[in-house]
Amino acid sequence: MPEQDLSTSPRAVWRLTWPQMLMMYFVFFSGLTIVWTAGQIDAGVQAALGMVTHTGMFLMVVVMALSSGATAAVSQSFGARKQRRARRYVCATVLGSAGLGLIMALAGARFGDEILRLLLVPESIVPIARELWLAAMFALPAQYLYSSTAVVFRAARQVMPPLWVAALTCLVNLLACLGFGLGRFGLPDCGYMGLAWTNVGVQCLGAACNCWLLRRSGYLRFRDWPDVRWLRKGLPYLAGVSLPAGAASLVWQSGYLTLFVLVASLPQDSVNALAGLTAGQRTEALLFLPGMAFNMSVAVLVGNCLGAGRPDEAKRVALNLVALGTAAMSLIAALLWFFRPELARMLSHNPGTQAQIVSYLNYNLLSTPFSIASTIMGGIMVGAGATRYNLAVFGGTFWLVRLPLGWLLGHALWGTSSGVFLAMLLSQCLQAGIMLHVVLRRDWARFAMRGRKHAQLTNPPRSA
Repeated sequence: MPEQDLSTSPRAVWRLTWPQMLMMYFVFFSGLTIVWTAGQIDAGVQAALGMVTHTGMFLMVVVMALSSGATAAVSQSFGARKQRRARRYVCATVLGSAGLGLIMALAGARFGDEILRLLLVPESIVPIARELWLAAMFALPAQYLYSSTAVVFRAARQVMPPLWVAALTCLVNLLACLGFGLGRFGLPDCGYMGLAWTNVGVQCLGAACNCWLLRRSGYLRFRDWPDVRWLRKGLPYLAGVSLPAGAASLVWQSGYLTLFVLVASLPQDSVNALAGLTAGQRTEALLFLPGMAFNMSVAVLVGNCLGAGRPDEAKRVALNLVALGTAAMSLIAALLWFFRPELARMLSHNPGTQAQIVSYLNYNLLSTPFSIASTIMGGIMVGAGATRYNLAVFGGTFWLVRLPLGWLLGHALWGTSSGVFLAMLLSQCLQAGIMLHVVLRRDWARFAMRGRKHAQLTNPPRSA
Protein backbone atom coordinates (compact mmCIF):
# COMPACT_ATOMS: atom_id res chain seq x y z
CA MET A 1 0.00 0.00 0.00
CA PRO A 2 1.43 3.47 -0.89
CA GLU A 3 2.88 5.63 1.89
CA GLN A 4 0.38 8.21 3.09
CA ASP A 5 1.20 11.90 2.58
CA LEU A 6 -0.48 13.90 5.37
CA SER A 7 1.16 17.26 4.65
CA THR A 8 -0.94 20.42 4.35
CA SER A 9 1.75 22.44 2.55
CA PRO A 10 0.72 24.39 -0.58
CA ARG A 11 2.54 21.83 -2.73
CA ALA A 12 0.68 18.93 -1.09
CA VAL A 13 -2.64 20.72 -1.48
CA TRP A 14 -1.91 21.34 -5.16
CA ARG A 15 -0.91 17.69 -5.72
CA LEU A 16 -4.23 16.64 -4.18
CA THR A 17 -6.39 19.19 -5.99
CA TRP A 18 -5.22 19.48 -9.60
CA PRO A 19 -5.87 15.82 -10.54
CA GLN A 20 -9.36 16.10 -9.08
CA MET A 21 -10.01 19.29 -11.04
CA LEU A 22 -8.90 17.57 -14.23
CA MET A 23 -11.01 14.54 -13.35
CA MET A 24 -14.06 16.76 -12.83
CA TYR A 25 -13.48 18.25 -16.29
CA PHE A 26 -13.44 14.74 -17.73
CA VAL A 27 -16.76 14.13 -15.97
CA PHE A 28 -18.06 17.44 -17.31
CA PHE A 29 -16.98 16.66 -20.86
CA SER A 30 -18.65 13.25 -20.67
CA GLY A 31 -21.93 14.83 -19.57
CA LEU A 32 -21.62 17.61 -22.12
CA THR A 33 -21.03 15.07 -24.89
CA ILE A 34 -24.27 13.26 -24.05
CA VAL A 35 -26.29 16.50 -23.83
CA TRP A 36 -24.80 17.85 -27.06
CA THR A 37 -25.50 14.58 -28.89
CA ALA A 38 -29.07 14.56 -27.55
CA GLY A 39 -29.49 18.12 -28.77
CA GLN A 40 -28.41 17.07 -32.26
CA ILE A 41 -31.12 14.43 -32.23
CA ASP A 42 -34.08 16.48 -30.95
CA ALA A 43 -35.05 19.05 -28.30
CA GLY A 44 -37.52 16.53 -26.85
CA VAL A 45 -34.73 13.99 -26.43
CA GLN A 46 -32.61 16.62 -24.69
CA ALA A 47 -35.47 17.51 -22.33
CA ALA A 48 -36.22 13.84 -21.57
CA LEU A 49 -32.55 13.14 -20.94
CA GLY A 50 -32.44 16.04 -18.47
CA MET A 51 -35.43 14.73 -16.55
CA VAL A 52 -34.02 11.20 -16.39
CA THR A 53 -30.52 12.35 -15.44
CA HIS A 54 -31.70 14.48 -12.56
CA THR A 55 -34.17 11.88 -11.38
CA GLY A 56 -31.36 9.33 -11.49
CA MET A 57 -29.28 11.66 -9.33
CA PHE A 58 -32.10 11.46 -6.80
CA LEU A 59 -31.45 7.72 -6.56
CA MET A 60 -27.73 8.43 -6.13
CA VAL A 61 -28.35 10.03 -2.73
CA VAL A 62 -27.63 6.74 -0.96
CA VAL A 63 -24.13 6.37 -2.39
CA MET A 64 -23.52 10.10 -1.90
CA ALA A 65 -24.33 9.60 1.77
CA LEU A 66 -22.10 6.55 2.04
CA SER A 67 -19.32 8.43 0.27
CA SER A 68 -19.52 11.28 2.77
CA GLY A 69 -19.19 8.84 5.64
CA ALA A 70 -16.31 7.06 3.89
CA THR A 71 -14.47 10.33 3.26
CA ALA A 72 -14.64 11.30 6.93
CA ALA A 73 -13.85 7.81 8.28
CA VAL A 74 -11.01 6.96 5.86
CA SER A 75 -9.30 10.37 5.89
CA GLN A 76 -9.48 10.65 9.69
CA SER A 77 -8.19 7.08 10.06
CA PHE A 78 -5.17 7.82 7.89
CA GLY A 79 -4.63 11.10 9.77
CA ALA A 80 -4.54 9.12 13.02
CA ARG A 81 -2.13 6.58 11.39
CA LYS A 82 -4.72 3.80 11.75
CA GLN A 83 -3.96 1.99 8.48
CA ARG A 84 -5.92 -1.20 9.11
CA ARG A 85 -8.98 0.71 10.29
CA ALA A 86 -8.85 2.77 7.10
CA ARG A 87 -8.66 -0.33 4.89
CA ARG A 88 -11.62 -1.88 6.69
CA TYR A 89 -13.67 1.24 6.07
CA VAL A 90 -12.68 1.01 2.40
CA CYS A 91 -13.90 -2.59 2.20
CA ALA A 92 -17.13 -1.75 4.02
CA THR A 93 -17.76 1.12 1.60
CA VAL A 94 -17.22 -1.03 -1.51
CA LEU A 95 -19.45 -3.84 -0.24
CA GLY A 96 -22.14 -1.43 0.92
CA SER A 97 -22.22 0.54 -2.33
CA ALA A 98 -22.55 -2.61 -4.47
CA GLY A 99 -25.46 -3.95 -2.42
CA LEU A 100 -27.26 -0.64 -2.10
CA GLY A 101 -26.87 0.07 -5.82
CA LEU A 102 -28.62 -3.16 -6.70
CA ILE A 103 -31.47 -2.44 -4.28
CA MET A 104 -32.00 1.10 -5.60
CA ALA A 105 -31.90 -0.07 -9.22
CA LEU A 106 -34.60 -2.70 -8.62
CA ALA A 107 -36.78 -0.17 -6.81
CA GLY A 108 -36.28 2.44 -9.52
CA ALA A 109 -37.19 0.01 -12.30
CA ARG A 110 -40.28 -1.16 -10.42
CA PHE A 111 -41.68 2.32 -9.82
CA GLY A 112 -40.37 4.05 -12.96
CA ASP A 113 -43.76 4.92 -14.46
CA GLU A 114 -45.04 6.31 -11.16
CA ILE A 115 -41.91 8.46 -10.80
CA LEU A 116 -42.28 9.92 -14.30
CA ARG A 117 -45.95 10.72 -13.68
CA LEU A 118 -45.07 12.38 -10.38
CA LEU A 119 -42.56 14.61 -12.19
CA LEU A 120 -45.23 15.84 -14.62
CA VAL A 121 -43.08 14.93 -17.62
CA PRO A 122 -44.70 16.46 -20.74
CA GLU A 123 -46.74 13.84 -22.58
CA SER A 124 -44.80 14.38 -25.81
CA ILE A 125 -41.58 13.03 -24.28
CA VAL A 126 -42.93 10.35 -21.91
CA PRO A 127 -42.13 7.37 -24.20
CA ILE A 128 -38.53 8.56 -24.65
CA ALA A 129 -38.13 9.24 -20.92
CA ARG A 130 -39.44 5.76 -20.04
CA GLU A 131 -36.85 3.99 -22.22
CA LEU A 132 -34.02 6.19 -20.97
CA TRP A 133 -35.10 5.55 -17.39
CA LEU A 134 -34.97 1.75 -17.68
CA ALA A 135 -31.49 1.89 -19.19
CA ALA A 136 -30.35 4.23 -16.40
CA MET A 137 -31.57 1.74 -13.80
CA PHE A 138 -29.58 -0.99 -15.51
CA ALA A 139 -26.44 1.16 -15.08
CA LEU A 140 -27.14 2.21 -11.49
CA PRO A 141 -25.33 -0.59 -9.55
CA ALA A 142 -22.14 -0.01 -11.56
CA GLN A 143 -22.56 3.73 -11.12
CA TYR A 144 -22.76 3.27 -7.34
CA LEU A 145 -19.59 1.19 -7.36
CA TYR A 146 -17.73 3.55 -9.70
CA SER A 147 -18.63 6.56 -7.55
CA SER A 148 -17.75 5.04 -4.17
CA THR A 149 -14.42 3.55 -5.30
CA ALA A 150 -13.33 6.92 -6.67
CA VAL A 151 -14.20 8.48 -3.31
CA VAL A 152 -12.09 6.06 -1.27
CA PHE A 153 -9.12 6.65 -3.59
CA ARG A 154 -9.44 10.37 -2.94
CA ALA A 155 -9.83 9.88 0.82
CA ALA A 156 -6.52 7.98 0.73
CA ARG A 157 -4.93 10.83 -1.27
CA GLN A 158 -4.37 8.47 -4.21
CA VAL A 159 -5.82 10.78 -6.85
CA MET A 160 -3.96 9.62 -9.95
CA PRO A 161 -5.60 6.16 -10.43
CA PRO A 162 -9.17 7.53 -10.62
CA LEU A 163 -7.91 10.32 -12.90
CA TRP A 164 -6.63 7.83 -15.46
CA VAL A 165 -9.87 5.86 -15.23
CA ALA A 166 -11.89 9.05 -15.75
CA ALA A 167 -9.81 9.87 -18.83
CA LEU A 168 -10.43 6.40 -20.26
CA THR A 169 -14.18 6.49 -19.63
CA CYS A 170 -14.40 10.01 -21.09
CA LEU A 171 -12.76 8.85 -24.32
CA VAL A 172 -14.95 5.75 -24.58
CA ASN A 173 -18.04 7.88 -23.87
CA LEU A 174 -17.13 10.35 -26.64
CA LEU A 175 -16.55 7.70 -29.28
CA ALA A 176 -19.64 5.69 -28.32
CA CYS A 177 -21.96 8.74 -28.24
CA LEU A 178 -20.85 9.87 -31.68
CA GLY A 179 -20.89 6.33 -33.00
CA PHE A 180 -24.07 4.84 -31.57
CA GLY A 181 -25.92 8.14 -31.02
CA LEU A 182 -25.27 9.77 -34.42
CA GLY A 183 -24.05 6.85 -36.53
CA ARG A 184 -20.47 8.08 -36.95
CA PHE A 185 -17.41 5.85 -37.64
CA GLY A 186 -19.57 3.37 -39.54
CA LEU A 187 -21.39 2.29 -36.37
CA PRO A 188 -25.17 1.68 -36.28
CA ASP A 189 -27.23 4.81 -35.55
CA CYS A 190 -29.23 3.82 -32.46
CA GLY A 191 -30.45 7.35 -31.68
CA TYR A 192 -31.17 8.23 -28.07
CA MET A 193 -30.96 4.59 -26.96
CA GLY A 194 -27.38 4.59 -28.20
CA LEU A 195 -26.70 7.30 -25.63
CA ALA A 196 -28.48 5.31 -22.92
CA TRP A 197 -26.51 2.12 -23.48
CA THR A 198 -23.28 4.07 -23.81
CA ASN A 199 -23.84 5.24 -20.25
CA VAL A 200 -24.32 1.65 -19.11
CA GLY A 201 -21.05 0.55 -20.68
CA VAL A 202 -19.08 3.53 -19.37
CA GLN A 203 -20.27 3.01 -15.77
CA CYS A 204 -19.40 -0.70 -15.87
CA LEU A 205 -15.96 0.06 -17.30
CA GLY A 206 -15.22 2.67 -14.62
CA ALA A 207 -16.37 0.43 -11.76
CA ALA A 208 -14.30 -2.54 -12.98
CA CYS A 209 -11.14 -0.46 -13.44
CA ASN A 210 -11.41 1.21 -10.03
CA CYS A 211 -11.99 -2.07 -8.18
CA TRP A 212 -9.00 -3.65 -9.92
CA LEU A 213 -6.78 -0.67 -9.06
CA LEU A 214 -7.95 -0.65 -5.44
CA ARG A 215 -7.00 -4.29 -5.08
CA ARG A 216 -3.67 -3.78 -6.82
CA SER A 217 -2.86 -0.83 -4.52
CA GLY A 218 -3.53 -2.87 -1.38
CA TYR A 219 -6.65 -1.06 -0.20
CA LEU A 220 -9.05 -3.89 -1.09
CA ARG A 221 -7.77 -7.15 0.39
CA PHE A 222 -9.68 -10.21 1.51
CA ARG A 223 -8.08 -10.26 4.97
CA ASP A 224 -9.34 -6.72 5.59
CA TRP A 225 -13.01 -7.53 4.99
CA PRO A 226 -14.75 -6.38 8.19
CA ASP A 227 -16.32 -9.05 10.38
CA VAL A 228 -19.46 -8.64 12.45
CA ARG A 229 -17.53 -7.67 15.57
CA TRP A 230 -15.72 -4.86 13.79
CA LEU A 231 -18.88 -3.67 12.07
CA ARG A 232 -20.58 -3.20 15.44
CA LYS A 233 -17.80 -0.82 16.42
CA GLY A 234 -17.03 0.82 13.06
CA LEU A 235 -20.43 1.29 11.49
CA PRO A 236 -21.94 3.68 14.08
CA TYR A 237 -19.55 6.49 13.11
CA LEU A 238 -19.99 5.76 9.40
CA ALA A 239 -23.75 5.84 9.86
CA GLY A 240 -23.57 8.96 12.04
CA VAL A 241 -21.93 10.86 9.19
CA SER A 242 -23.77 9.16 6.33
CA LEU A 243 -27.34 9.56 7.58
CA PRO A 244 -27.33 13.39 7.78
CA ALA A 245 -25.37 13.49 4.52
CA GLY A 246 -27.94 11.20 2.93
CA ALA A 247 -30.78 13.32 4.22
CA ALA A 248 -29.05 16.44 2.88
CA SER A 249 -28.59 14.79 -0.53
CA LEU A 250 -32.20 13.61 -0.48
CA VAL A 251 -33.48 17.06 0.34
CA TRP A 252 -31.19 18.63 -2.29
CA GLN A 253 -31.99 16.19 -5.09
CA SER A 254 -35.71 16.19 -4.34
CA GLY A 255 -35.50 19.96 -4.42
CA TYR A 256 -33.91 19.86 -7.85
CA LEU A 257 -36.57 17.47 -9.06
CA THR A 258 -39.20 19.89 -7.80
CA LEU A 259 -37.33 22.68 -9.54
CA PHE A 260 -37.56 20.70 -12.78
CA VAL A 261 -41.28 20.26 -12.16
CA LEU A 262 -41.62 24.03 -11.73
CA VAL A 263 -39.92 24.58 -15.07
CA ALA A 264 -41.80 21.74 -16.82
CA SER A 265 -45.14 23.20 -15.70
CA LEU A 266 -44.44 26.82 -16.65
CA PRO A 267 -47.33 28.49 -18.48
CA GLN A 268 -45.04 29.52 -21.35
CA ASP A 269 -42.52 27.56 -23.48
CA SER A 270 -42.03 24.76 -20.94
CA VAL A 271 -40.29 22.20 -23.20
CA ASN A 272 -37.68 24.69 -24.41
CA ALA A 273 -37.23 25.95 -20.84
CA LEU A 274 -36.67 22.37 -19.67
CA ALA A 275 -34.13 21.69 -22.41
CA GLY A 276 -32.46 25.04 -21.66
CA LEU A 277 -32.21 24.23 -17.96
CA THR A 278 -30.62 20.85 -18.76
CA ALA A 279 -28.08 22.28 -21.18
CA GLY A 280 -27.42 25.38 -19.05
CA GLN A 281 -26.55 23.25 -16.05
CA ARG A 282 -24.03 21.34 -18.15
CA THR A 283 -22.34 24.63 -19.03
CA GLU A 284 -22.44 25.73 -15.39
CA ALA A 285 -20.61 22.50 -14.59
CA LEU A 286 -17.49 24.15 -16.03
CA LEU A 287 -17.47 26.04 -12.73
CA PHE A 288 -19.27 23.71 -10.35
CA LEU A 289 -17.23 20.56 -11.01
CA PRO A 290 -13.85 22.19 -10.25
CA GLY A 291 -15.58 23.59 -7.18
CA MET A 292 -16.38 20.00 -6.25
CA ALA A 293 -12.67 19.20 -6.62
CA PHE A 294 -11.96 21.81 -3.96
CA ASN A 295 -14.83 20.36 -1.92
CA MET A 296 -13.25 16.90 -2.03
CA SER A 297 -9.74 18.18 -1.30
CA VAL A 298 -10.82 20.21 1.70
CA ALA A 299 -12.80 17.23 3.05
CA VAL A 300 -9.71 15.00 2.94
CA LEU A 301 -7.38 17.65 4.39
CA VAL A 302 -9.77 18.53 7.21
CA GLY A 303 -10.26 14.84 7.96
CA ASN A 304 -6.50 14.23 8.09
CA CYS A 305 -5.94 17.21 10.39
CA LEU A 306 -8.76 16.30 12.77
CA GLY A 307 -7.69 12.65 12.81
CA ALA A 308 -4.23 13.82 13.85
CA GLY A 309 -5.73 16.09 16.53
CA ARG A 310 -4.95 19.44 14.83
CA PRO A 311 -8.23 21.39 14.65
CA ASP A 312 -6.54 24.79 14.27
CA GLU A 313 -4.66 23.51 11.24
CA ALA A 314 -7.92 22.12 9.84
CA LYS A 315 -9.59 25.53 10.06
CA ARG A 316 -6.62 27.35 8.51
CA VAL A 317 -6.41 25.00 5.53
CA ALA A 318 -10.19 25.08 5.09
CA LEU A 319 -10.44 28.87 4.91
CA ASN A 320 -7.49 29.09 2.51
CA LEU A 321 -9.13 26.64 0.12
CA VAL A 322 -12.48 28.44 0.31
CA ALA A 323 -10.80 31.71 -0.67
CA LEU A 324 -8.68 30.15 -3.42
CA GLY A 325 -11.44 28.08 -4.99
CA THR A 326 -13.98 30.92 -4.94
CA ALA A 327 -11.55 33.38 -6.52
CA ALA A 328 -10.44 30.97 -9.26
CA MET A 329 -13.94 29.89 -10.30
CA SER A 330 -15.29 33.45 -10.17
CA LEU A 331 -12.59 34.51 -12.62
CA ILE A 332 -13.57 31.74 -15.03
CA ALA A 333 -17.24 32.74 -14.68
CA ALA A 334 -16.35 36.31 -15.59
CA LEU A 335 -14.63 35.07 -18.76
CA LEU A 336 -17.54 32.79 -19.70
CA TRP A 337 -19.99 35.69 -19.38
CA PHE A 338 -18.87 37.07 -22.75
CA PHE A 339 -19.49 33.76 -24.56
CA ARG A 340 -23.03 32.91 -23.44
CA PRO A 341 -24.62 32.98 -26.93
CA GLU A 342 -21.80 30.90 -28.40
CA LEU A 343 -22.16 28.32 -25.64
CA ALA A 344 -25.90 28.15 -26.25
CA ARG A 345 -25.39 27.55 -29.97
CA MET A 346 -22.91 24.77 -29.18
CA LEU A 347 -25.45 22.96 -27.00
CA SER A 348 -28.57 23.22 -29.15
CA HIS A 349 -29.63 24.09 -32.70
CA ASN A 350 -33.13 25.07 -31.52
CA PRO A 351 -33.47 28.90 -31.22
CA GLY A 352 -35.99 28.64 -28.39
CA THR A 353 -33.70 26.38 -26.37
CA GLN A 354 -30.74 28.66 -27.09
CA ALA A 355 -32.62 31.63 -25.62
CA GLN A 356 -33.41 29.63 -22.47
CA ILE A 357 -29.77 28.59 -22.07
CA VAL A 358 -28.63 32.22 -22.24
CA SER A 359 -31.29 33.21 -19.69
CA TYR A 360 -30.12 30.47 -17.32
CA LEU A 361 -26.47 31.53 -17.63
CA ASN A 362 -27.34 35.19 -17.02
CA TYR A 363 -28.38 34.38 -13.47
CA ASN A 364 -26.20 31.43 -12.60
CA LEU A 365 -22.88 32.88 -13.70
CA LEU A 366 -23.61 35.77 -11.33
CA SER A 367 -24.16 33.28 -8.50
CA THR A 368 -20.72 31.64 -8.96
CA PRO A 369 -18.91 33.21 -5.94
CA PHE A 370 -21.73 32.18 -3.63
CA SER A 371 -22.35 28.68 -5.03
CA ILE A 372 -18.64 27.77 -5.13
CA ALA A 373 -17.96 29.10 -1.62
CA SER A 374 -20.86 27.17 -0.11
CA THR A 375 -19.85 24.02 -2.03
CA ILE A 376 -16.32 24.11 -0.61
CA MET A 377 -17.59 24.88 2.89
CA GLY A 378 -19.86 21.86 2.58
CA GLY A 379 -16.69 19.79 2.05
CA ILE A 380 -15.32 21.10 5.35
CA MET A 381 -18.32 19.67 7.14
CA VAL A 382 -17.93 16.30 5.36
CA GLY A 383 -14.28 15.96 6.40
CA ALA A 384 -15.16 16.82 9.99
CA GLY A 385 -18.15 14.45 10.05
CA ALA A 386 -20.43 17.43 10.76
CA THR A 387 -22.80 16.71 7.89
CA ARG A 388 -25.85 17.75 9.91
CA TYR A 389 -24.88 21.37 9.17
CA ASN A 390 -25.08 20.66 5.43
CA LEU A 391 -28.51 19.16 5.93
CA ALA A 392 -29.80 22.18 7.82
CA VAL A 393 -28.30 24.91 5.63
CA PHE A 394 -28.55 23.44 2.13
CA GLY A 395 -31.93 21.84 2.74
CA GLY A 396 -33.36 24.89 4.46
CA THR A 397 -32.34 27.43 1.83
CA PHE A 398 -33.52 25.17 -1.00
CA TRP A 399 -36.97 24.29 0.34
CA LEU A 400 -37.74 27.43 2.30
CA VAL A 401 -36.30 30.00 -0.11
CA ARG A 402 -35.47 28.72 -3.61
CA LEU A 403 -38.60 26.69 -4.37
CA PRO A 404 -41.26 29.02 -2.87
CA LEU A 405 -39.58 32.03 -4.46
CA GLY A 406 -39.23 30.16 -7.76
CA TRP A 407 -42.95 29.40 -7.78
CA LEU A 408 -43.83 32.99 -6.85
CA LEU A 409 -41.65 34.58 -9.53
CA GLY A 410 -41.86 31.90 -12.21
CA HIS A 411 -45.55 31.01 -12.00
CA ALA A 412 -47.48 33.65 -10.06
CA LEU A 413 -45.74 36.87 -11.18
CA TRP A 414 -43.58 36.55 -14.32
CA GLY A 415 -44.83 33.30 -15.84
CA THR A 416 -41.41 32.55 -17.36
CA SER A 417 -38.30 30.54 -16.48
CA SER A 418 -36.43 33.74 -15.58
CA GLY A 419 -38.31 33.89 -12.29
CA VAL A 420 -37.11 30.41 -11.35
CA PHE A 421 -33.54 31.26 -12.33
CA LEU A 422 -33.57 34.46 -10.24
CA ALA A 423 -34.78 32.48 -7.23
CA MET A 424 -31.78 30.16 -7.66
CA LEU A 425 -29.41 33.15 -7.53
CA LEU A 426 -30.97 34.67 -4.40
CA SER A 427 -31.00 31.38 -2.50
CA GLN A 428 -27.31 30.78 -3.30
CA CYS A 429 -26.41 34.15 -1.77
CA LEU A 430 -28.23 33.32 1.45
CA GLN A 431 -26.79 29.81 1.58
CA ALA A 432 -23.20 31.03 1.30
CA GLY A 433 -23.68 33.57 4.08
CA ILE A 434 -25.08 31.00 6.51
CA MET A 435 -22.34 28.46 5.73
CA LEU A 436 -19.66 31.08 6.36
CA HIS A 437 -21.19 31.72 9.78
CA VAL A 438 -21.07 27.98 10.52
CA VAL A 439 -17.41 27.68 9.52
CA LEU A 440 -16.33 30.70 11.54
CA ARG A 441 -18.55 30.46 14.59
CA ARG A 442 -19.52 26.82 15.18
CA ASP A 443 -17.52 23.99 16.78
CA TRP A 444 -17.65 21.55 13.85
CA ALA A 445 -14.42 19.77 14.97
CA ARG A 446 -16.30 18.04 17.80
CA PHE A 447 -17.91 15.67 15.28
CA ALA A 448 -14.58 14.04 14.36
CA MET A 449 -13.89 10.40 15.20
CA ARG A 450 -11.23 10.99 17.84
CA GLY A 451 -12.46 10.39 21.37
CA ARG A 452 -10.90 13.37 23.07
CA LYS A 453 -12.61 16.72 22.93
CA HIS A 454 -11.25 19.11 20.32
CA ALA A 455 -10.43 22.72 20.97
CA GLN A 456 -13.28 25.09 20.18
CA LEU A 457 -13.20 26.59 16.67
CA THR A 458 -15.70 29.31 17.40
CA ASN A 459 -14.54 32.77 18.30
CA PRO A 460 -14.94 33.49 21.99
CA PRO A 461 -18.13 35.42 22.68
CA ARG A 462 -17.78 39.09 23.40
CA SER A 463 -18.48 40.12 26.93
CA ALA A 464 -21.61 42.10 27.42
